[in-house]
Amino acid sequence: MIDFRYHLVSLMAVLVALTMGVVLGAGPLQGKISDTLSGQVTALSKQQAELREANEDLVKQANNSNEYIGVLARKVTPGTMTGKKVAVVRMPGVTDEAVNGINGQLKIAGAAVTNSVTLKDSWFNEDSQSYRDNLASTLASKLGDKVDAKVSSQQVLATALGTGLTSTDKEMQSLVTNLSAGDTPLVSASAVTDPAQLIVVVTPVSNEKEGQAPVLKPDLEFVKGINLALPKGTAVVGSAKNEGDYLAQIRAEKLEMTTVDAIGSVMSNVSTPFALLADEAGNNQAYGTEHYATQLIPPIPQASPEGQ
Repeated sequence: MIDFRYHLVSLMAVLVALTMGVVLGAGPLQGKISDTLSGQVTALSKQQAELREANEDLVKQANNSNEYIGVLARKVTPGTMTGKKVAVVRMPGVTDEAVNGINGQLKIAGAAVTNSVTLKDSWFNEDSQSYRDNLASTLASKLGDKVDAKVSSQQVLATALGTGLTSTDKEMQSLVTNLSAGDTPLVSASAVTDPAQLIVVVTPVSNEKEGQAPVLKPDLEFVKGINLALPKGTAVVGSAKNEGDYLAQIRAEKLEMTTVDAIGSVMSNVSTPFALLADEAGNNQAYGTEHYATQLIPPIPQASPEGQ
């Protein structure tokens, strides 16, 4: 009986409250409430318009900045890499647009892209682990003292790739062919006939979604191996906008290699040739504006028509 009375009183209280709301809403407070709501809507509309205008201004400023950087680059870039030969290594998930932007800027600088390599998913996925281990064991014997017995298979394979792309020795160059052959090719690449002096590694933007593991998760052993093959003259380009981005992880681990962030942007493309030259000179930095960047832009070298 006590429970019944309790629920009855509660129900009556709700009905009374609803009745008062209807009366007040239709009565003397209706005008004030309406005016208040109208004022709030007007204020919000004004705020939205101001935000839209501010956003448009920011977009214009960004476009103007990119245009300025592009114009400046066309004046200072030509001739800075004359005679240099570059290999471009593209990791899974990198867009054609990103690679084309880098290649275009290297060409403006006077460099020749002598080798283009695309890593296949099989380089990183778990299904190919056994194959990679066996291949690494075979290639390690060819690399000799270039690799330590304790390093991972991933690092051995990457060292083989970097060595094959840059060596003048025919046997070492054949390492790239070994990586692109077999039932489970790890790379798509042509045979090396004109070895590179410099290497650009183009890394993807993280595709991780909240609560989901990435389909493919490259590890840092790859760039360690490339850097081991060519400790001076390697630059890694990518995104460090998010903590999960591959480039951000390289920087977080404080690996001694040159990185350029904001992949795909005008600033990133313009910085890449200069970053390569800086690394070749023994100066490795994290260039850009994203996570763990240490310097905005690389030093701008003097143009050398003869490539000296």
